[in-house]
Amino acid sequence: MPIKKALTGLVTVLFVLLTITGQAQDGLSFSCQIPYYLGKVRDSVTPGTQTAALFSIENRASADKTIVMTISLPPGFTPAGSQENWEINEQADHYVLTRQELLAGGYSQWYDLLSFQVASELPPGKYTAAVTVGEITQQVPINVEVGTGEAAAPVTMAGIVLPLDKDGKTDDRMGRNILVLRDRQWDYYKNLVVGKGASNQEIEAIHPVTHLGVDIVNPSGVQKLAVVTVRLLDAAGHQPVNGLFTPGSTNEDVNGGALDSQKNYLEAFTALNGDSWQRLQIPVYADERDLTGGTYILQAELQDGMKPPLVCEVPLIIVKKDNKALAVVSIATLMVLAGLFVALRRLRQVLTVLKTRWLVTIALFGASAFAVVNVPSTLLNDFFHILLGPFGFLITGLFNGVFLYMMVVALVILIPRPGVVALMTLVRMLLGMLAFGQISPIILLNYGMQALLLELLIYGSGMYGWLQKREDESIPWGKIVLLAISCGVADTISTYVGLQAMAFLYRMYYAAWYIALVLSINGFIYTVAGAACGTALGKRLTRVGGD
Repeated sequence: MPIKKALTGLVTVLFVLLTITGQAQDGLSFSCQIPYYLGKVRDSVTPGTQTAALFSIENRASADKTIVMTISLPPGFTPAGSQENWEINEQADHYVLTRQELLAGGYSQWYDLLSFQVASELPPGKYTAAVTVGEITQQVPINVEVGTGEAAAPVTMAGIVLPLDKDGKTDDRMGRNILVLRDRQWDYYKNLVVGKGASNQEIEAIHPVTHLGVDIVNPSGVQKLAVVTVRLLDAAGHQPVNGLFTPGSTNEDVNGGALDSQKNYLEAFTALNGDSWQRLQIPVYADERDLTGGTYILQAELQDGMKPPLVCEVPLIIVKKDNKALAVVSIATLMVLAGLFVALRRLRQVLTVLKTRWLVTIALFGASAFAVVNVPSTLLNDFFHILLGPFGFLITGLFNGVFLYMMVVALVILIPRPGVVALMTLVRMLLGMLAFGQISPIILLNYGMQALLLELLIYGSGMYGWLQKREDESIPWGKIVLLAISCGVADTISTYVGLQAMAFLYRMYYAAWYIALVLSINGFIYTVAGAACGTALGKRLTRVGGD
């Protein structure tokens, strides 16, 4: 049955096309398709809707010809809008559109898209439009069917969605209605350092910062061409603000290039395809030199030149430069460098205190941590990300939080000497570099901060000294809680530093709720649970291995 219906529809469309195509004069060919739905196959209209007609004519002769074209609409059909360059005459019960056009010889073509409004009280049936070119008249049949009751429903704008990627997808880790501007002020020097050469600001300007979507609700299935204009307004005075722009010519010899555009807003020419819901995707171009971080209003306007424009506004937060990320990364880097300097000066003293079998045990724990933590989290990270999206850390956090700190605390109880955690972290880091090539500024900063904070907090809490002096194997609950909280605080801070480093170095900004969720669960809860379990593991290892 579906195949039979499809074949019937195709035959109907072909029949209509054959009946509306004709030869006006020698060498002239014209056609008029009513209704025309932007390439979609529809052979009928409903009362109260707006439809379109595609008129085209071709001069196949070698000589120029001046042609007079006339379209006589059936009763109940009225021109929608001004119909530019067409003369509109209202007769007793119908409208007549007339136009004169000069067609150059040699297969010149001319076409026009006209819009008509179907009267809401027009009864269903078959109607005919007369199309006349020169002395030839063709009858174009138009079928009017019973409407669905939504024909009179207007087109509305449901909202504005951003940020989107080039495929129109959202990222749940990013906050809604937040525009993050990339900082290009150092691009010139950065490109010189990495060997790319001097940066071309024109090329940088024509790359969109992100994309936004304008959601259109179209219950009546209207199809029309429209212009979407997106402006940035001040939140207080509701006045236009410079910053967004539509790129101009990319030729530097014309009007100064892309950055010299005179349009301080986004503008896109688009079409409503007749779907009941449609998202118009628009690239966002922004010049960070004209914008500062803060709260604005994003206004989208849809206009077709015939009806009053549709307007929608949403609040917008612009994030330009995150000085907090710069400060956090700078302080963390200085702390790691200072800790590395102190560690190098006291390395001989630390190694003298540690026995050879202790060093072997530390290396064994570092290798075990690499096998238990790094290997599964690295190999399965993409799988968990596909399965859980931005919440994949709930699974990978079990490795980086529970299992890792279970081994860290067990090693501290087994060998309660300052420096053992740093040496274990060093072994784990070196194995990760050799096996997976995990070498980057963020990885080095994460390992450094983790080792430094663990050593400082465990030593500052007095756990190293207390564990060295304890006479029995039991550990009071108060000491377990103190050790677990020390590890939890250290991992929370190092995780926060890692997120800020991602924002500073790679411009990967996350929503505040997502950062809080990662820090509370992955940074603290998992770590405290792993440290508590590590005390039991450490006591059992102490019974087996002694000191």
